[in-house]
Amino acid sequence: MSKREVERLVQRGVTEARLEHKEEAEELLRQAVLSDPQNERAWLWLSAVVEGVENQRECLRRVLEINPSNSFARQGLSFLGHLRPGYEYLAARAPWMAGAEDDRLSLAAQPQRICPRCGTTNPGWAYLCNRCAAPLEPLDVAKLARKEVRAGWGKRPSLTRPWGSAIRLDLEHVFVPEVALASPQRAILAIVLGALALNMLRAAGTLGLATIAADRMLSLRLLDRLTAAFLSEQLILLVLGLAAWPVLTLITRWIVHGEVGLGEFRVHAYLVAVAISAWMPVAAIVGLLWWVIIRLVPTIPVPLSAGIVVGLLYFYSISLLRQAMQTAHGLRSPGRTSGLIGVTLLGGLLVYAFLLVLAPPALQTILVRAIQVVMLPLWP
Repeated sequence: MSKREVERLVQRGVTEARLEHKEEAEELLRQAVLSDPQNERAWLWLSAVVEGVENQRECLRRVLEINPSNSFARQGLSFLGHLRPGYEYLAARAPWMAGAEDDRLSLAAQPQRICPRCGTTNPGWAYLCNRCAAPLEPLDVAKLARKEVRAGWGKRPSLTRPWGSAIRLDLEHVFVPEVALASPQRAILAIVLGALALNMLRAAGTLGLATIAADRMLSLRLLDRLTAAFLSEQLILLVLGLAAWPVLTLITRWIVHGEVGLGEFRVHAYLVAVAISAWMPVAAIVGLLWWVIIRLVPTIPVPLSAGIVVGLLYFYSISLLRQAMQTAHGLRSPGRTSGLIGVTLLGGLLVYAFLLVLAPPALQTILVRAIQVVMLPLWP
């Protein structure tokens, strides 16, 4: 392979790496180093996309064999050398590549740092001394903690923050910022707020319909009945949400149990709760839009349109749960997970439909009520 062809391979690999297409980048860069084992750039970028700390360390060593003054490789080896057990996942981000081949100040151009403990001169990119591992920038931790508490008092990330990303279908940002906040208490509060938002949207829809309807003028009596319906159905929504949470948590945990590097159960359960919380307002909005459309266009078959709405919410729930699992566990095969979640939810829908047809009248009333409190406006 000619030198020009190798450079094309390396450039394509770098482009894929920047797009975070790691498998494609690794394949291209391995072809490049196989044809040109002395290609410094290919080895450096390969260190950013290969799996495993030892593989990354080997790539960085090859870079230094070719060019002992490569600051990015030195930074990478220093980072990996000081990586504590249990934090190996941080290496997948390849932080030593910050500033590589972009307009930011090169790390090699940073002023040198003197270790306050042993006096060793360290490169400007270093945060720990290469000789004694002392921090090169001693910090007053107590002072910083007090500053953060004062600055962040009353500004804890809102439980409703994921809803905006969910509505925009930016599913990754629904869950990623929430991982560090995982707790059972926050999970329960998320579901409670999701149920409250769903019910408030239903109430708003009812008030809107009553305002524009000629036969349902707003009155104190109507508002009293609406308040009573709101409170009673809020309890139903809370029960449904809190009952769905452990069921979906256990089912999805079983689905991903074979994954390598399975994440914490605490994070898994919390992100399922976030998915339920984010799904509820979206379900309310979709249900209200459907209700308005069938009122404005009476010729639309109600069963058909209801089936379409249920289908949309079904696929949306699959997307939310899949992304929650991807965030919690870094799935190797998200397509398989989506399929299993879809089959499980579809099975639940079929069981629900079966019971709706064949169950005793009392149970049928309960099942219909469950759909009404999710998809229809409040009906005082």
